[in-house]
Amino acid sequence: MKFMNFSTPTLVINKSISSNNLDRMIGVANKNNLVLRPHFKTHQSTEIGNWFKEKGVTSITVSSISMAEYFSNEWDDITIAFPINILEVDKLNLIIKGNRVKILIDSVSSLKILDSRLIETVEVYLKIDVGYSRAGLKVEERQKIKSIIDFCKTSKKISFLGFLAHFGDSYKSKNKMEIKNVFQKSIERIKVLSDGFPNFRISIGDTPTCSTIKKYPDFINEIRPGNFIFYDLAQYKIGSCEIDDIAVRMICPVVSIYDEREEVLIYGGSVHFSKDRLRENESDIFGYVYYGKVWDVSNKIGYIKSLSQEHGIVKLEKKIGLKIGDQLNVIPVHSCLAIDKMGAFYESAKRVEIMK
Repeated sequence: MKFMNFSTPTLVINKSISSNNLDRMIGVANKNNLVLRPHFKTHQSTEIGNWFKEKGVTSITVSSISMAEYFSNEWDDITIAFPINILEVDKLNLIIKGNRVKILIDSVSSLKILDSRLIETVEVYLKIDVGYSRAGLKVEERQKIKSIIDFCKTSKKISFLGFLAHFGDSYKSKNKMEIKNVFQKSIERIKVLSDGFPNFRISIGDTPTCSTIKKYPDFINEIRPGNFIFYDLAQYKIGSCEIDDIAVRMICPVVSIYDEREEVLIYGGSVHFSKDRLRENESDIFGYVYYGKVWDVSNKIGYIKSLSQEHGIVKLEKKIGLKIGDQLNVIPVHSCLAIDKMGAFYESAKRVEIMK
């Protein structure tokens, strides 16, 4: 795979690795008779979206009405996995004409406003909180759940589709066993919901569990992983993937070398990577740093220990005779945010823009 010599921080993607990641996820979905509805907030690109189409994927997940609008020219089966912002209902009305757009709700109050402003009929999922405490109703809130379902039954514009959950606690795991434990606890909660309100669709999704779990219970209908297409350092550290599965690198030039403190200044800061970090051996880690061929993971020379707006400080773990102007290859902690920060990436020698 050939790349140009980049003079500024540049994000690059490996299509071959991504394709392998996608093949594995499709295999898991097919084996369990699940719909794979990948989350496109990771790549935000119609170009990458075509990779999914080529492998038979027909439905997608997005994180905003704006993102649904961006992909609606290429995809007609879209779930917006963020509770509806009632201030954007007019925009939603434009998108749902001719498209199968599914939205997320978690209160009767939002439903009532939605019902009064919708022009077309829309399908809704009820967001369920299985323990992450970010959004949604808890399984135990049966009366609220029933009230939402009952309201939808009386509406001519809203069709209740089922329940949607995000197993977000999986990202806090330290290994595969902890990921599996999060899955099991979350599934037990979903099972209670399924038993109490049968015959509705259930959609779950997160990259750690979808990358780790091979067998799903029959009451689950679809999975919505997103980060898996590229993975990143955070996923590797918790056991979601192998280091060779990571299909993204930030190429950064060496600006200064500080031999006395065994550190290097790179052009690559928080405006490129974000401030997401990991803890390793009581140190902050903002990325693993490699030297040589872009996708070669055998020559790790250190890690990014700190980030300012444009500055990245690399702590060297080995001496290799670096020179000012050399390029280093960094595996970012969070690929989704790095892509969002950069606004574009290179696949081979082709520059790919993401949604604005």
